[in-house]
Amino acid sequence: MASIGVRRLPSGEIRYRVQGRHEGKQLQENFIHLGGAQQFKSLVERAGWPAARAVVRARRNTDPDALTLGAWTDKYLDPASGLLTGIEDATREGYRRNAERSFIAYLGQVPVATLTRADVGRWVNWQEQQPTSRRPDRPISAKTVRNYHALLSAVMTAAVDSGIRPDNPARKTRLTRGQAREGVFLSVDEYTTLLHFIPEGFTSFVMFLANTGCRWGEATALTWGDLDARVTPATIRVDKAWKKSAGGGPILKHPKSSRARRTISVPPDIVDALGKPGRSDALIFANSNGKHLWMGRFRASVWDPAVEKAIDPEACEPYGLVPLRRKPTPHDLRHSHASWLIAGGAPLPFVQARLGHESITTTINTYGHLQPDAHVRMADMIGAALAGTRPMRQLDHPKETL
Repeated sequence: MASIGVRRLPSGEIRYRVQGRHEGKQLQENFIHLGGAQQFKSLVERAGWPAARAVVRARRNTDPDALTLGAWTDKYLDPASGLLTGIEDATREGYRRNAERSFIAYLGQVPVATLTRADVGRWVNWQEQQPTSRRPDRPISAKTVRNYHALLSAVMTAAVDSGIRPDNPARKTRLTRGQAREGVFLSVDEYTTLLHFIPEGFTSFVMFLANTGCRWGEATALTWGDLDARVTPATIRVDKAWKKSAGGGPILKHPKSSRARRTISVPPDIVDALGKPGRSDALIFANSNGKHLWMGRFRASVWDPAVEKAIDPEACEPYGLVPLRRKPTPHDLRHSHASWLIAGGAPLPFVQARLGHESITTTINTYGHLQPDAHVRMADMIGAALAGTRPMRQLDHPKETL
């Protein structure tokens, strides 16, 4: 923490002193204006003394009216500037929130023209040590840091294109790779166990997710008009998904990519489980008021309690069920769906089309290791290529003594 003190010089002028402790030492910084002291104090409390002092040095060696990174980011994200196009209002607002909670909090007062690679590096080191906003007990993920850095790099590229500076100091910054959460691939027996503990009112929804591989936002946006039960097998058309609006609430938009707009075949027993169709514009999966089904509430009241029972051997034993080995999320039903298709011999391009991946690379990187015969085939290939090769034995010379 830091505090602001006021002292009067013999000349009668007022000075403002920000002081506090850092690594056991008492530190202080003096300011002519109260506003500067307040900004410095706020930065100390957000990012620490080293970052705050780096900002002060940069500001004092530059025109006090110089364009700051914070001001330039605001302009970059302002639709009126024309610097960032082709995105929705909710996405733009999400970028704004991400900027404010990441590099603006640390570097926002640094002039954009004098920002250095070292400044970016110090910010990255600080950012990688911050906790998540939702779980203060957990460190921020490497993926989130990469997203923040990508936004900063885009902001700085725009500064280069606008002639504000000659280079992008965020380009080619080394970031911690981190360890991404691995998807949970349920076996059929484990899925059966989980389904046993899902409350009756939500079993058809969970079955639908497992049988189609739909994303949460896609499945909860489906209406009865999207289901065509007249054909065999029945199909469902995915052409919309719930997204966050600029105000934070849900809004119906197109899926995340063009390939995500797709038609998926639905097994007959799932069609039966859905029950009697409603109005064509009514949601198939909704809350008790027929409105948008929130994942947070679903997880808290339905999913998480079912998972806790499904991983408990004592809860599973009376029913002869196989306990889960790891805790899945609802999205892991999508992973499991893909794994069951691949285990059944479905080609990866078919899996790509059914899941709505924009690129086959995504499918391969996520699920390629699950192909049942991949390891056998590769072992056979390398064995055939190197068949008959053996070490050359030098029979005409005595064996060297090592």
